[in-house]
Amino acid sequence: MAEAIPVRDYDVVVVGSGAGGLTAAIVAAQQGLATLVAEKTEYFGGTSAISGGGLWIPGNDHMAGLGLSDSREDAIRYLSAITGNYFDQPKAEAFVRAGPEMVRYLEDRTEVRFMGGLIPDYEAALPGASTGRTLLTQSFDGKALGPDFEHLRPALDQLGVFGGMQIGFEDAGHFMAVLRSPKSFFYSAGKFLRYAWDRIRYGRATRLVNGNALVARLLLSARRAGVELWRETGVAGLINESGRIAGVRLTRGGETIEVRARRAVILASGGYGANQHMRRENMPMADAGWSLQPTGNCGDGIRLGEREGGVFIRENIDNGIWAPMSSMLDADGRRVIFSHIMLDRHRPGFIVVDGTGKRFVNEGASYQAFCKAMHARGIERAWLIGTHAAIRKHSMGLAKAAPLPIGRYLANGYLKKADTITALADVLGLPAATLTATVGTFNHYADSGVDADFHRGEDVYSSVQGDPANKPNPSLGPLRDGPFYAIELRPGELSSLNGLETDARAQVIRQDGSVIDGLYAVGVDANPAFRGAYPGGGASLGPTMTFAYLAARHIAAQHPVDAAAGAAAPLRERPAA
Repeated sequence: MAEAIPVRDYDVVVVGSGAGGLTAAIVAAQQGLATLVAEKTEYFGGTSAISGGGLWIPGNDHMAGLGLSDSREDAIRYLSAITGNYFDQPKAEAFVRAGPEMVRYLEDRTEVRFMGGLIPDYEAALPGASTGRTLLTQSFDGKALGPDFEHLRPALDQLGVFGGMQIGFEDAGHFMAVLRSPKSFFYSAGKFLRYAWDRIRYGRATRLVNGNALVARLLLSARRAGVELWRETGVAGLINESGRIAGVRLTRGGETIEVRARRAVILASGGYGANQHMRRENMPMADAGWSLQPTGNCGDGIRLGEREGGVFIRENIDNGIWAPMSSMLDADGRRVIFSHIMLDRHRPGFIVVDGTGKRFVNEGASYQAFCKAMHARGIERAWLIGTHAAIRKHSMGLAKAAPLPIGRYLANGYLKKADTITALADVLGLPAATLTATVGTFNHYADSGVDADFHRGEDVYSSVQGDPANKPNPSLGPLRDGPFYAIELRPGELSSLNGLETDARAQVIRQDGSVIDGLYAVGVDANPAFRGAYPGGGASLGPTMTFAYLAARHIAAQHPVDAAAGAAAPLRERPAA
Protein backbone atom coordinates (compact mmCIF):
# COMPACT_ATOMS: atom_id res chain seq x y z
CA MET A 1 0.00 0.00 0.00
CA ALA A 2 1.33 3.46 -0.91
CA GLU A 3 2.56 5.65 1.93
CA ALA A 4 0.03 8.30 2.97
CA ILE A 5 0.81 11.96 2.25
CA PRO A 6 -0.03 14.39 5.09
CA VAL A 7 -2.63 16.98 4.10
CA ARG A 8 -3.31 20.33 5.76
CA ASP A 9 -6.01 22.89 4.96
CA TYR A 10 -5.76 26.70 5.06
CA ASP A 11 -7.55 29.55 3.38
CA VAL A 12 -4.39 31.27 2.14
CA VAL A 13 -0.85 29.98 1.64
CA VAL A 14 1.93 32.52 1.18
CA VAL A 15 5.21 31.38 -0.36
CA GLY A 16 7.98 33.57 1.11
CA SER A 17 8.40 35.72 4.21
CA GLY A 18 9.71 39.08 3.04
CA ALA A 19 7.81 42.31 3.54
CA GLY A 20 5.33 41.45 0.77
CA GLY A 21 4.59 37.93 1.99
CA LEU A 22 4.22 38.99 5.62
CA THR A 23 2.02 41.98 4.76
CA ALA A 24 -0.32 39.79 2.72
CA ALA A 25 -0.41 37.17 5.47
CA ILE A 26 -1.20 39.69 8.21
CA VAL A 27 -4.02 41.35 6.28
CA ALA A 28 -5.49 38.00 5.24
CA ALA A 29 -5.41 36.68 8.80
CA GLN A 30 -7.00 39.86 10.14
CA GLN A 31 -9.81 39.38 7.63
CA GLY A 32 -10.51 36.00 9.22
CA LEU A 33 -8.60 33.79 6.79
CA ALA A 34 -6.52 30.88 8.11
CA THR A 35 -3.09 31.72 6.73
CA LEU A 36 0.22 29.88 6.39
CA VAL A 37 3.58 31.39 5.43
CA ALA A 38 6.11 28.92 4.01
CA GLU A 39 9.71 30.18 4.11
CA LYS A 40 12.36 28.20 2.25
CA THR A 41 15.39 29.23 4.33
CA GLU A 42 16.20 29.10 8.03
CA TYR A 43 15.43 32.81 8.40
CA PHE A 44 12.30 34.92 7.98
CA GLY A 45 12.61 38.19 6.10
CA GLY A 46 14.21 37.63 2.70
CA THR A 47 15.81 40.60 0.95
CA SER A 48 13.55 42.97 2.91
CA ALA A 49 15.42 42.19 6.13
CA ILE A 50 18.74 43.41 4.71
CA SER A 51 17.29 46.40 2.85
CA GLY A 52 17.05 50.06 3.79
CA GLY A 53 13.45 49.47 4.86
CA GLY A 54 12.11 52.50 2.99
CA LEU A 55 8.75 52.64 1.19
CA TRP A 56 7.98 55.01 -1.66
CA ILE A 57 4.36 56.02 -0.99
CA PRO A 58 3.07 59.21 -2.67
CA GLY A 59 0.55 61.12 -0.59
CA ASN A 60 1.46 59.35 2.64
CA ASP A 61 0.10 60.88 5.84
CA HIS A 62 3.57 61.58 7.26
CA MET A 63 4.22 64.24 4.62
CA ALA A 64 1.92 66.66 6.42
CA GLY A 65 4.11 66.47 9.52
CA LEU A 66 7.01 67.69 7.43
CA GLY A 67 5.01 70.58 6.03
CA LEU A 68 4.67 68.88 2.65
CA SER A 69 1.68 68.16 0.46
CA ASP A 70 1.07 65.82 -2.45
CA SER A 71 -1.65 64.81 -4.85
CA ARG A 72 -2.60 61.69 -6.77
CA GLU A 73 -2.48 63.69 -9.97
CA ASP A 74 1.14 64.73 -9.37
CA ALA A 75 2.13 61.18 -8.51
CA ILE A 76 0.51 59.79 -11.67
CA ARG A 77 2.11 62.52 -13.77
CA TYR A 78 5.53 61.64 -12.32
CA LEU A 79 5.07 57.90 -12.86
CA SER A 80 3.92 58.51 -16.42
CA ALA A 81 6.99 60.64 -17.09
CA ILE A 82 9.49 58.21 -15.58
CA THR A 83 8.04 55.08 -17.21
CA GLY A 84 7.29 56.57 -20.64
CA ASN A 85 5.98 53.97 -23.07
CA TYR A 86 5.96 51.38 -20.28
CA PHE A 87 3.39 53.31 -18.24
CA ASP A 88 0.77 50.94 -16.79
CA GLN A 89 -2.10 53.21 -15.85
CA PRO A 90 -4.33 50.67 -14.04
CA LYS A 91 -1.49 49.52 -11.78
CA ALA A 92 -0.18 53.04 -11.24
CA GLU A 93 -3.60 54.30 -10.23
CA ALA A 94 -4.20 51.29 -7.96
CA PHE A 95 -0.84 51.87 -6.26
CA VAL A 96 -1.28 55.61 -5.78
CA ARG A 97 -4.79 55.12 -4.41
CA ALA A 98 -4.04 52.21 -2.08
CA GLY A 99 -0.50 53.08 -0.89
CA PRO A 100 -1.51 55.59 1.82
CA GLU A 101 -4.42 53.31 2.77
CA MET A 102 -2.01 50.40 3.28
CA VAL A 103 0.25 52.51 5.50
CA ARG A 104 -2.71 53.65 7.59
CA TYR A 105 -3.96 50.08 7.93
CA LEU A 106 -0.62 48.77 9.16
CA GLU A 107 0.02 51.63 11.56
CA ASP A 108 -3.51 51.34 12.99
CA ARG A 109 -3.72 47.55 13.25
CA THR A 110 -0.18 46.18 13.53
CA GLU A 111 3.19 46.88 15.17
CA VAL A 112 4.51 48.57 12.01
CA ARG A 113 5.51 52.21 12.47
CA PHE A 114 6.99 54.60 9.93
CA MET A 115 8.47 58.09 9.95
CA GLY A 116 8.70 60.72 7.27
CA GLY A 117 11.91 61.99 5.72
CA LEU A 118 12.96 64.89 3.51
CA ILE A 119 14.10 62.56 0.75
CA PRO A 120 13.58 63.81 -2.81
CA ASP A 121 12.35 61.68 -5.69
CA TYR A 122 15.26 60.37 -7.73
CA GLU A 123 14.24 62.11 -10.96
CA ALA A 124 13.41 65.43 -9.38
CA ALA A 125 13.40 67.35 -12.67
CA LEU A 126 10.48 65.36 -14.08
CA PRO A 127 6.88 66.66 -13.91
CA GLY A 128 5.10 65.69 -10.71
CA ALA A 129 8.26 64.90 -8.72
CA SER A 130 8.21 65.74 -5.04
CA THR A 131 9.96 65.33 -1.70
CA GLY A 132 8.84 63.28 1.30
CA ARG A 133 7.28 60.35 -0.52
CA THR A 134 9.82 57.93 0.97
CA LEU A 135 8.85 56.58 4.39
CA LEU A 136 11.44 55.14 6.77
CA THR A 137 10.83 52.44 9.36
CA GLN A 138 11.12 53.31 13.03
CA SER A 139 13.70 51.37 15.03
CA PHE A 140 12.51 48.31 16.94
CA ASP A 141 13.56 46.33 19.99
CA GLY A 142 14.22 42.82 18.72
CA LYS A 143 13.69 41.35 22.17
CA ALA A 144 9.95 41.83 21.66
CA LEU A 145 10.07 38.97 19.14
CA GLY A 146 10.85 36.43 21.83
CA PRO A 147 11.92 33.08 20.29
CA ASP A 148 11.40 34.44 16.77
CA PHE A 149 14.35 36.80 17.21
CA GLU A 150 16.85 34.06 16.40
CA HIS A 151 14.88 33.24 13.25
CA LEU A 152 14.92 36.81 11.90
CA ARG A 153 17.36 37.17 9.00
CA PRO A 154 20.29 39.19 10.42
CA ALA A 155 21.18 42.54 8.93
CA LEU A 156 24.40 42.71 6.93
CA ASP A 157 27.29 43.37 9.32
CA GLN A 158 29.17 45.38 6.70
CA LEU A 159 26.42 48.00 6.58
CA GLY A 160 26.88 48.74 10.28
CA VAL A 161 29.88 49.18 12.58
CA PHE A 162 31.70 47.07 15.16
CA GLY A 163 30.73 43.84 13.41
CA GLY A 164 26.95 44.11 13.67
CA MET A 165 25.84 47.37 15.28
CA GLN A 166 23.03 48.56 13.04
CA ILE A 167 23.02 52.19 11.88
CA GLY A 168 19.70 53.78 10.95
CA PHE A 169 19.13 56.83 8.80
CA GLU A 170 18.49 58.84 11.95
CA ASP A 171 21.82 57.66 13.41
CA ALA A 172 24.14 58.39 10.50
CA GLY A 173 24.53 62.12 11.12
CA HIS A 174 25.45 61.57 14.76
CA PHE A 175 28.03 58.89 14.01
CA MET A 176 29.64 61.05 11.34
CA ALA A 177 29.92 63.96 13.80
CA VAL A 178 30.98 61.94 16.84
CA LEU A 179 34.31 63.82 17.18
CA ARG A 180 32.86 67.23 16.38
CA SER A 181 29.68 67.46 18.44
CA PRO A 182 29.21 66.66 22.16
CA LYS A 183 25.54 65.83 21.48
CA SER A 184 26.52 63.39 18.76
CA PHE A 185 29.24 61.90 20.96
CA PHE A 186 26.86 61.08 23.79
CA TYR A 187 24.18 59.87 21.36
CA SER A 188 26.64 57.52 19.68
CA ALA A 189 28.15 56.39 22.99
CA GLY A 190 24.72 55.43 24.26
CA LYS A 191 24.00 53.35 21.17
CA PHE A 192 27.40 51.67 21.42
CA LEU A 193 26.96 50.75 25.09
CA ARG A 194 23.61 49.15 24.33
CA TYR A 195 25.15 47.23 21.45
CA ALA A 196 28.04 46.01 23.63
CA TRP A 197 25.57 44.76 26.25
CA ASP A 198 23.46 43.10 23.55
CA ARG A 199 26.51 41.25 22.21
CA ILE A 200 27.28 39.91 25.67
CA ARG A 201 23.72 38.88 26.47
CA TYR A 202 22.17 37.98 23.09
CA GLY A 203 25.10 37.53 20.73
CA ARG A 204 23.86 40.22 18.32
CA ALA A 205 22.29 43.68 18.28
CA THR A 206 18.70 43.86 19.51
CA ARG A 207 18.18 47.47 18.44
CA LEU A 208 16.97 46.91 14.90
CA VAL A 209 16.74 49.57 12.19
CA ASN A 210 15.91 49.89 8.51
CA GLY A 211 14.70 46.70 6.79
CA ASN A 212 15.56 44.55 9.79
CA ALA A 213 13.18 46.64 11.90
CA LEU A 214 10.48 46.50 9.22
CA VAL A 215 10.53 42.70 8.98
CA ALA A 216 10.72 42.34 12.77
CA ARG A 217 7.64 44.53 13.15
CA LEU A 218 5.81 42.54 10.47
CA LEU A 219 6.89 39.22 11.97
CA LEU A 220 5.60 40.15 15.43
CA SER A 221 2.37 41.40 13.85
CA ALA A 222 1.97 38.15 11.93
CA ARG A 223 2.32 36.11 15.11
CA ARG A 224 -0.24 38.27 16.88
CA ALA A 225 -2.63 37.96 13.92
CA GLY A 226 -2.50 34.17 14.19
CA VAL A 227 -0.49 33.52 11.03
CA GLU A 228 1.23 30.13 11.03
CA LEU A 229 4.89 30.49 10.10
CA TRP A 230 6.98 27.60 8.77
CA ARG A 231 10.74 27.88 8.18
CA GLU A 232 12.95 25.59 6.10
CA THR A 233 9.97 24.68 3.97
CA GLY A 234 10.38 24.40 0.21
CA VAL A 235 7.70 24.37 -2.45
CA ALA A 236 7.67 21.35 -4.75
CA GLY A 237 4.74 22.50 -6.86
CA LEU A 238 1.27 24.01 -7.04
CA ILE A 239 -1.94 22.00 -7.00
CA ASN A 240 -4.08 22.77 -10.02
CA GLU A 241 -7.67 21.53 -10.05
CA SER A 242 -9.61 22.27 -13.24
CA GLY A 243 -7.62 25.45 -13.89
CA ARG A 244 -7.82 26.75 -10.33
CA ILE A 245 -4.84 26.80 -7.96
CA ALA A 246 -6.06 24.83 -4.96
CA GLY A 247 -2.90 24.50 -2.88
CA VAL A 248 0.81 23.69 -2.77
CA ARG A 249 3.02 20.68 -2.22
CA LEU A 250 5.59 21.55 0.42
CA THR A 251 8.74 19.77 1.55
CA ARG A 252 9.46 20.05 5.25
CA GLY A 253 11.60 17.99 7.56
CA GLY A 254 12.27 15.44 4.84
CA GLU A 255 8.62 14.79 4.01
CA THR A 256 6.17 16.07 1.44
CA ILE A 257 3.03 17.77 2.75
CA GLU A 258 0.02 18.65 0.64
CA VAL A 259 -1.36 21.98 1.79
CA ARG A 260 -4.79 22.87 0.46
CA ALA A 261 -5.55 26.55 -0.07
CA ARG A 262 -9.31 27.06 0.02
CA ARG A 263 -8.98 30.65 -1.16
CA ALA A 264 -5.60 31.41 -2.77
CA VAL A 265 -1.85 30.93 -3.01
CA ILE A 266 0.30 34.08 -2.95
CA LEU A 267 3.78 33.90 -4.48
CA ALA A 268 6.25 36.13 -2.62
CA SER A 269 9.52 34.19 -2.80
CA GLY A 270 11.81 37.12 -3.56
CA GLY A 271 12.61 36.85 -7.25
CA TYR A 272 15.70 35.25 -8.79
CA GLY A 273 18.70 37.32 -7.67
CA ALA A 274 20.62 34.32 -6.31
CA ASN A 275 20.09 32.28 -9.48
CA GLN A 276 23.14 32.97 -11.64
CA HIS A 277 21.59 31.38 -14.73
CA MET A 278 18.53 33.65 -14.53
CA ARG A 279 20.75 36.66 -13.76
CA ARG A 280 22.74 36.01 -16.92
CA GLU A 281 19.56 35.72 -18.97
CA ASN A 282 17.94 38.88 -17.62
CA MET A 283 20.58 41.29 -16.31
CA PRO A 284 23.46 43.22 -17.88
CA MET A 285 26.99 42.45 -16.67
CA ALA A 286 25.75 39.63 -14.43
CA ASP A 287 29.20 38.04 -14.26
CA ALA A 288 31.11 41.29 -13.76
CA GLY A 289 29.33 42.49 -10.67
CA TRP A 290 27.92 41.28 -7.39
CA SER A 291 24.51 40.59 -5.90
CA LEU A 292 23.47 41.17 -2.30
CA GLN A 293 20.41 38.95 -2.42
CA PRO A 294 19.88 35.99 -0.06
CA THR A 295 20.81 32.55 -1.41
CA GLY A 296 17.17 31.42 -1.22
CA ASN A 297 16.05 33.87 -3.90
CA CYS A 298 16.30 31.42 -6.78
CA GLY A 299 13.22 32.26 -8.84
CA ASP A 300 10.99 29.59 -7.27
CA GLY A 301 7.82 31.67 -7.41
CA ILE A 302 8.39 32.73 -11.01
CA ARG A 303 8.94 29.14 -12.14
CA LEU A 304 5.83 27.95 -10.27
CA GLY A 305 3.74 30.64 -11.94
CA GLU A 306 5.13 29.88 -15.39
CA ARG A 307 4.22 26.21 -15.05
CA GLU A 308 0.59 27.19 -14.53
CA GLY A 309 0.47 29.48 -17.58
CA GLY A 310 1.75 32.71 -16.03
CA VAL A 311 3.88 35.05 -18.16
CA PHE A 312 7.43 35.90 -17.07
CA ILE A 313 8.14 39.42 -18.32
CA ARG A 314 11.72 39.74 -19.55
CA GLU A 315 11.73 43.27 -20.93
CA ASN A 316 11.43 46.25 -18.61
CA ILE A 317 13.12 49.62 -18.38
CA ASP A 318 15.43 47.81 -15.95
CA ASN A 319 15.31 44.26 -14.61
CA GLY A 320 17.01 45.05 -11.32
CA ILE A 321 17.65 47.58 -8.60
CA TRP A 322 21.23 48.52 -9.40
CA ALA A 323 23.94 49.83 -7.08
CA PRO A 324 27.71 50.27 -7.35
CA MET A 325 29.41 47.78 -5.06
CA SER A 326 32.83 47.06 -3.63
CA SER A 327 34.07 43.78 -2.26
CA MET A 328 36.81 42.16 -0.21
CA LEU A 329 37.71 38.73 1.10
CA ASP A 330 37.61 38.61 4.90
CA ALA A 331 40.15 36.74 7.01
CA ASP A 332 37.99 33.60 6.86
CA GLY A 333 37.77 33.73 3.06
CA ARG A 334 34.20 35.03 3.06
CA ARG A 335 33.41 37.62 0.39
CA VAL A 336 32.05 40.80 1.97
CA ILE A 337 30.07 43.06 -0.38
CA PHE A 338 29.27 46.71 0.27
CA SER A 339 26.68 48.73 -1.65
CA HIS A 340 27.64 52.38 -2.15
CA ILE A 341 24.18 53.89 -1.72
CA MET A 342 25.08 56.93 0.36
CA LEU A 343 27.79 58.82 2.31
CA ASP A 344 30.96 58.43 0.21
CA ARG A 345 30.67 59.04 -3.57
CA HIS A 346 28.12 61.85 -3.02
CA ARG A 347 30.35 63.78 -0.61
CA PRO A 348 33.07 66.43 -1.08
CA GLY A 349 36.55 65.04 -1.63
CA PHE A 350 35.51 62.05 -3.76
CA ILE A 351 35.39 61.34 -7.48
CA VAL A 352 34.82 58.22 -9.58
CA VAL A 353 36.77 57.39 -12.75
CA ASP A 354 36.67 54.58 -15.29
CA GLY A 355 39.55 52.48 -16.58
CA THR A 356 40.81 55.36 -18.70
CA GLY A 357 41.10 57.71 -15.73
CA LYS A 358 38.12 59.84 -16.75
CA ARG A 359 34.88 60.67 -14.98
CA PHE A 360 31.76 59.25 -16.61
CA VAL A 361 28.83 60.13 -14.32
CA ASN A 362 27.51 62.50 -11.68
CA GLU A 363 28.96 60.68 -8.67
CA GLY A 364 26.11 61.95 -6.52
CA ALA A 365 23.39 60.41 -8.69
CA SER A 366 21.04 57.79 -7.32
CA TYR A 367 22.44 54.27 -7.13
CA GLN A 368 20.11 53.26 -9.96
CA ALA A 369 21.25 56.06 -12.27
CA PHE A 370 24.91 55.54 -11.37
CA CYS A 371 24.88 51.88 -12.41
CA LYS A 372 22.82 52.57 -15.51
CA ALA A 373 25.70 54.81 -16.62
CA MET A 374 28.12 51.91 -16.05
CA HIS A 375 25.88 49.59 -18.07
CA ALA A 376 25.46 52.08 -20.91
CA ARG A 377 29.23 52.57 -21.25
CA GLY A 378 30.19 48.94 -20.69
CA ILE A 379 32.19 49.82 -17.58
CA GLU A 380 32.80 46.65 -15.58
CA ARG A 381 35.22 48.29 -13.16
CA ALA A 382 35.57 51.85 -11.88
CA TRP A 383 37.51 53.51 -9.09
CA LEU A 384 36.20 55.61 -6.22
CA ILE A 385 39.00 57.99 -5.23
CA GLY A 386 39.08 60.18 -2.13
CA THR A 387 41.33 62.23 0.10
CA HIS A 388 42.46 61.28 3.59
CA ALA A 389 40.34 64.10 5.04
CA ALA A 390 37.27 62.88 3.12
CA ILE A 391 37.55 59.26 4.20
CA ARG A 392 38.04 60.17 7.86
CA LYS A 393 35.08 62.54 7.81
CA HIS A 394 32.58 60.70 5.61
CA SER A 395 33.70 57.03 5.37
CA MET A 396 34.64 55.20 2.18
CA GLY A 397 32.84 51.93 1.63
CA LEU A 398 33.72 49.43 4.34
CA ALA A 399 36.31 51.83 5.77
CA LYS A 400 34.40 53.95 8.25
CA ALA A 401 34.94 57.53 9.38
CA ALA A 402 37.16 58.47 12.31
CA PRO A 403 37.69 57.37 15.00
CA LEU A 404 37.33 53.86 13.56
CA PRO A 405 40.62 52.46 12.18
CA ILE A 406 41.15 51.73 8.49
CA GLY A 407 44.43 49.79 8.70
CA ARG A 408 42.90 46.36 8.03
CA TYR A 409 41.43 47.59 4.74
CA LEU A 410 44.84 48.79 3.60
CA ALA A 411 46.47 45.55 4.71
CA ASN A 412 44.05 43.31 2.79
CA GLY A 413 44.11 45.46 -0.34
CA TYR A 414 40.51 46.68 -0.21
CA LEU A 415 41.84 50.25 0.07
CA LYS A 416 44.59 51.37 -2.27
CA LYS A 417 46.77 54.25 -1.08
CA ALA A 418 49.36 56.62 -2.54
CA ASP A 419 50.78 59.99 -1.55
CA THR A 420 50.10 61.64 -4.93
CA ILE A 421 47.55 61.27 -7.70
CA THR A 422 50.34 60.28 -10.11
CA ALA A 423 51.50 57.53 -7.77
CA LEU A 424 47.90 56.38 -7.23
CA ALA A 425 47.43 56.09 -11.00
CA ASP A 426 50.41 53.72 -11.08
CA VAL A 427 48.93 51.63 -8.25
CA LEU A 428 45.58 51.37 -10.07
CA GLY A 429 47.03 50.82 -13.52
CA LEU A 430 45.48 54.03 -14.89
CA PRO A 431 47.10 56.52 -17.31
CA ALA A 432 48.80 58.96 -14.95
CA ALA A 433 48.53 61.98 -17.27
CA THR A 434 44.81 61.41 -17.84
CA LEU A 435 43.98 60.90 -14.16
CA THR A 436 46.03 63.96 -13.17
CA ALA A 437 44.16 66.07 -15.75
CA THR A 438 40.80 64.69 -14.60
CA VAL A 439 41.50 65.56 -10.98
CA GLY A 440 42.82 68.99 -11.95
CA THR A 441 39.66 69.82 -13.88
CA PHE A 442 37.50 68.48 -11.07
CA ASN A 443 39.35 70.62 -8.52
CA HIS A 444 38.61 73.69 -10.61
CA TYR A 445 34.92 72.74 -10.62
CA ALA A 446 34.99 72.22 -6.85
CA ASP A 447 36.51 75.65 -6.29
CA SER A 448 33.87 77.33 -8.42
CA GLY A 449 31.00 75.16 -7.12
CA VAL A 450 29.90 74.28 -10.66
CA ASP A 451 30.49 70.85 -12.22
CA ALA A 452 30.43 71.78 -15.90
CA ASP A 453 30.66 68.16 -17.02
CA PHE A 454 28.04 66.31 -14.95
CA HIS A 455 26.35 69.05 -12.86
CA ARG A 456 26.94 67.26 -9.57
CA GLY A 457 25.33 69.04 -6.66
CA GLU A 458 23.00 71.04 -8.90
CA ASP A 459 20.17 68.50 -8.82
CA VAL A 460 18.15 68.04 -5.66
CA TYR A 461 19.25 64.46 -5.02
CA SER A 462 23.02 64.91 -5.15
CA SER A 463 22.72 68.18 -3.24
CA VAL A 464 20.77 66.55 -0.40
CA GLN A 465 23.18 63.59 -0.29
CA GLY A 466 26.17 65.94 0.03
CA ASP A 467 27.57 67.76 3.03
CA PRO A 468 25.43 70.85 3.81
CA ALA A 469 28.35 72.50 5.61
CA ASN A 470 30.46 72.42 2.46
CA LYS A 471 30.39 75.59 0.35
CA PRO A 472 29.68 76.64 -2.31
CA ASN A 473 28.47 73.21 -3.47
CA PRO A 474 27.54 70.56 -0.87
CA SER A 475 28.69 67.73 -3.14
CA LEU A 476 31.96 69.10 -4.53
CA GLY A 477 35.30 69.24 -2.76
CA PRO A 478 38.82 69.33 -4.27
CA LEU A 479 41.31 66.44 -4.16
CA ARG A 480 44.58 68.31 -3.50
CA ASP A 481 46.11 67.13 -0.25
CA GLY A 482 47.33 63.56 -0.03
CA PRO A 483 47.48 60.82 0.80
CA PHE A 484 44.81 59.56 -1.57
CA TYR A 485 42.78 56.36 -1.43
CA ALA A 486 40.88 54.27 -3.97
CA ILE A 487 38.33 51.44 -3.94
CA GLU A 488 37.34 49.29 -6.89
CA LEU A 489 33.65 49.61 -7.80
CA ARG A 490 31.66 47.16 -9.88
CA PRO A 491 28.03 47.18 -11.05
CA GLY A 492 25.76 45.11 -8.83
CA GLU A 493 22.15 44.69 -7.86
CA LEU A 494 20.12 44.83 -4.69
CA SER A 495 17.19 42.92 -6.17
CA SER A 496 15.81 41.50 -9.37
CA LEU A 497 12.78 43.38 -10.70
CA ASN A 498 11.18 41.46 -13.54
CA GLY A 499 8.63 38.80 -12.69
CA LEU A 500 5.20 37.38 -13.47
CA GLU A 501 2.63 39.59 -15.16
CA THR A 502 -0.19 40.49 -12.77
CA ASP A 503 -3.25 42.71 -12.80
CA ALA A 504 -4.00 45.63 -10.49
CA ARG A 505 -5.16 43.17 -7.79
CA ALA A 506 -1.91 41.15 -7.97
CA GLN A 507 -3.61 38.20 -9.69
CA VAL A 508 -1.28 36.28 -12.00
CA ILE A 509 -2.50 36.49 -15.59
CA ARG A 510 -2.00 34.36 -18.67
CA GLN A 511 -0.79 35.45 -22.09
CA ASP A 512 -4.40 36.05 -23.19
CA GLY A 513 -5.02 38.37 -20.21
CA SER A 514 -7.21 35.95 -18.25
CA VAL A 515 -6.46 35.48 -14.55
CA ILE A 516 -5.24 32.20 -13.08
CA ASP A 517 -7.91 31.62 -10.46
CA GLY A 518 -6.49 31.32 -6.97
CA LEU A 519 -2.95 32.52 -7.81
CA TYR A 520 -1.45 35.89 -6.82
CA ALA A 521 2.11 37.24 -6.96
CA VAL A 522 3.63 40.15 -5.04
CA GLY A 523 7.06 41.66 -4.51
CA VAL A 524 9.61 40.76 -7.16
CA ASP A 525 7.85 37.49 -8.01
CA ALA A 526 5.50 39.91 -9.81
CA ASN A 527 6.59 42.23 -12.58
CA PRO A 528 6.77 45.71 -11.05
CA ALA A 529 4.05 48.28 -11.54
CA PHE A 530 6.71 50.77 -12.66
CA ARG A 531 8.24 48.32 -15.18
CA GLY A 532 11.73 48.68 -13.74
CA ALA A 533 11.77 52.47 -13.44
CA TYR A 534 12.96 53.62 -10.01
CA PRO A 535 11.16 56.81 -8.99
CA GLY A 536 12.56 57.12 -5.47
CA GLY A 537 13.94 55.44 -2.37
CA GLY A 538 11.74 52.48 -1.43
CA ALA A 539 10.27 52.12 -4.93
CA SER A 540 10.40 48.34 -4.56
CA LEU A 541 9.07 47.91 -1.01
CA GLY A 542 6.33 50.52 -1.45
CA PRO A 543 4.56 48.71 -4.31
CA THR A 544 5.45 45.32 -2.82
CA MET A 545 3.53 45.98 0.38
CA THR A 546 0.75 47.92 -1.34
CA PHE A 547 -0.08 45.13 -3.79
CA ALA A 548 0.27 42.54 -1.02
CA TYR A 549 -2.35 44.51 0.89
CA LEU A 550 -4.58 44.71 -2.19
CA ALA A 551 -4.19 40.97 -2.85
CA ALA A 552 -5.23 40.01 0.66
CA ARG A 553 -8.19 42.40 0.65
CA HIS A 554 -9.32 41.07 -2.73
CA ILE A 555 -9.07 37.46 -1.57
CA ALA A 556 -11.10 38.23 1.55
CA ALA A 557 -13.71 40.20 -0.40
CA GLN A 558 -14.14 37.43 -2.93
CA HIS A 559 -14.42 34.79 -0.26
CA PRO A 560 -15.87 36.31 2.93
CA VAL A 561 -15.54 34.11 6.01
CA ASP A 562 -16.42 34.33 9.67
CA ALA A 563 -13.29 35.42 11.56
CA ALA A 564 -14.13 32.90 14.28
CA ALA A 565 -13.92 30.12 11.71
CA GLY A 566 -10.56 31.17 10.33
CA ALA A 567 -8.48 28.41 11.88
CA ALA A 568 -6.46 25.84 10.00
CA ALA A 569 -8.03 22.42 9.71
CA PRO A 570 -6.19 19.64 11.51
CA LEU A 571 -3.58 17.53 9.76
CA ARG A 572 -5.06 14.62 7.88
CA GLU A 573 -3.73 12.09 5.43
CA ARG A 574 -4.40 11.19 1.81
CA PRO A 575 -3.18 7.98 0.18
CA ALA A 576 -0.30 8.57 -2.19
CA ALA A 577 -1.11 8.22 -5.85
